[in-house]
Amino acid sequence: MKNIFLITLAFFFLSCEDKPEYLGSSLQDQYGPLNISSELRSSMDAFDFQQAYANYFEASWSKNLNWELTLTGQSTGAIKTFSGFGSALTVDESLWLGTANNFPSFSIEECDVELKLTDLDTTVTSSTSVSLGNLKPAQENLFLVTDFEDGLINMVPYEQPGANMTFDLEIGGAASGNQYYSMGGYVNWDYYLGSIKILADVSAIGTVPASTAYLNIATIGGDIGQVPSDQFIEVVCRETDGDLFSTVIRPVNWNTWNLNSIPYSEFTMVDGSSGDNIQDPSSVMRVEVVCLSCPAGPNPINDIPPCEENIDLNVKTDIDFIAFTLNEPYKP
Repeated sequence: MKNIFLITLAFFFLSCEDKPEYLGSSLQDQYGPLNISSELRSSMDAFDFQQAYANYFEASWSKNLNWELTLTGQSTGAIKTFSGFGSALTVDESLWLGTANNFPSFSIEECDVELKLTDLDTTVTSSTSVSLGNLKPAQENLFLVTDFEDGLINMVPYEQPGANMTFDLEIGGAASGNQYYSMGGYVNWDYYLGSIKILADVSAIGTVPASTAYLNIATIGGDIGQVPSDQFIEVVCRETDGDLFSTVIRPVNWNTWNLNSIPYSEFTMVDGSSGDNIQDPSSVMRVEVVCLSCPAGPNPINDIPPCEENIDLNVKTDIDFIAFTLNEPYKP
């Protein structure tokens, strides 16, 4: 019995010795002062993503807390964020491969870099900047349909005879590069505003399951508050054997570039297809993007009531960077 008592007593004292150290660390994180020990800096003054060395950021501060690092392209507005919890920013947390969170992609430009530390009701920031030289290499297993940088070669646009119709290239403010395709206008008697048909050669994809091939497209839908109800696009892929498979992105109501990545297996067969009804991404020979929106009326379309709230609202649906990727979505 005496031995049991001594063992219990020893365990009690050992527990007491450990406890202050744990509490001290916790109290420091919760209530200690927040100081930046080492200011934010980049590993290089200029990042070149086609070289072998690592591109990252470093900083340290006085205690463990939530942090967020934001990189913003001064020309494109492209954004890349990193976040975590701890007391330091190292290569492990901030290694950058040149990608963005979403479209637009970065270009050769200056980037503003801000580190935000959040501690209860206190926020401390540290900032720097970095230049971008060579951009990230092309993604592995990327099969480009078009990025509109070469204009409308091998493309057939069509637009309804509506009002304020715009089916043409625009320069500046693209999701990737410098040019994108703008679609829209005002058609109050039909869902269909127009489309663009793009010849494609993605035969290098080879024989793969349709579930491993992604169709990627950048889209933007006008100004928030000015987007017509039920504004959307349909993407139709024609294969060499005559099969047609389509998918709908509905609605398109965001006012910044957005990446849509859809597995080809999620496309559905279009009535009237004349092939073997088997999805084969490598045999896609044409991609058509159709601009659609609920008309303002006054007459219904196929017994579907019009969207009277769309009176005087122009459709604006822009597209850019159409490509297939294998095994994973595109990384802007």
